[in-house]
Amino acid sequence: MCLFPKLLKNKKYTITKKNQGNVPMMKDKRLALIPVGCGKCIECMKQKRRAWQVRLLEDIKEHKNAKFITLTFSNEAIKLLSKDTIDFRDKYINANEMARLAIRRFLERWRKKYKKSLRHWLVTELGQSGTQRIHIHGIIYTDESKEIIAKYWQYGYIWIGDYVNATTITYITKYVSKQDLLHPNYIPKIFTSPGIGSYYLKRYDSGLNVFNGLETKEYYRTDTGHKINLPIYYRNKIYDEYEREELWLQKLDREERYVCGERVSVANGNEEVYERLREYYREKSATLGYPGDKKN
Repeated sequence: MCLFPKLLKNKKYTITKKNQGNVPMMKDKRLALIPVGCGKCIECMKQKRRAWQVRLLEDIKEHKNAKFITLTFSNEAIKLLSKDTIDFRDKYINANEMARLAIRRFLERWRKKYKKSLRHWLVTELGQSGTQRIHIHGIIYTDESKEIIAKYWQYGYIWIGDYVNATTITYITKYVSKQDLLHPNYIPKIFTSPGIGSYYLKRYDSGLNVFNGLETKEYYRTDTGHKINLPIYYRNKIYDEYEREELWLQKLDREERYVCGERVSVANGNEEVYERLREYYREKSATLGYPGDKKN
């Protein structure tokens, strides 16, 4: 659960262009506000990492030609790309924008040659020594050789692994939530093809998640038998709007909060322990190099 959650008005129950003033009846006043994670704290980053880990594990079950890849930038490439990158007056945003531009042009060259896009999942990282230059880790799906891939990348040295498995995915997704004390305000950028992990929705296991009132199984079971939260991507595919609201109200009725894996009861208005625990993990999150969102 996010350490710096914000509460926003639920647009479903306000006048919008979409409903043209025909606001639906709210069956529970707790639906008036929606909690939104900050996307920066240790909890949000780890949740994001776990979700991508699950989706990539499902993806390689269907697509067997995955390759682990690292893409780098030469001095010449950085000078070239910097000329076409908007200066946001923020070195971290500029670094991610340069990576975005390079990936876009790489995919355009690939699409021009092969008449289809290159399936991919890529995440940026800043170096931890020397120039601390941005580079990219991830997975691409192709049967082409390293030489061909380098030909269309064009921006620097590339490294390619021969296969992708669970260990590979654990390694690359760590960059989503990596503790970076050298660059405490840097947030890695993910670039991905649509539909990564959709194979799960075709499997029998996803049928076990269908809405079943209080008995709904809102979790994903790993190959090792562990239960983890169902990624939002799957939740939005499996449950409709009504079902998602019901599941949210069920969570509120249980009067429980989770902070970095610790369960806390807030029954009878007892939120003092929860607040102290959250403040403790906020400080820990900052110490580990994760930016917070206290202003909100």
